[in-house]
Amino acid sequence: MAHRAAYELYIGRIKKGMTIDHVCRNRACVNPKHLEMVTRGENVLRGIGLAAVNARKIKCKRGHRFTEANTYTNSGQRHCRICHALHEQHRRDRMKHAS
Repeated sequence: MAHRAAYELYIGRIKKGMTIDHVCRNRACVNPKHLEMVTRGENVLRGIGLAAVNARKIKCKRGHRFTEANTYTNSGQRHCRICHALHEQHRRDRMKHAS
């Protein structure tokens, strides 16, 4: 909470619903020059957690780019349309050969 006090003392009031990001990535830091008011979502995405790491990915695990046309979401996760189509084609091929 010391970083919040430092921010309010030297920079200004923290708006409702906002949080303070340690731009220097040092959570113990109280230097007002290293603190920035952001939304909680922005703070999470700036971090190194799983959600932030995945949000920064620009390609699927097989190397296809996450573009608007090639990406769909399901349960909050991004999926590659090319990989999905290849998977479905492979599944259909297996079903044909099984019968």
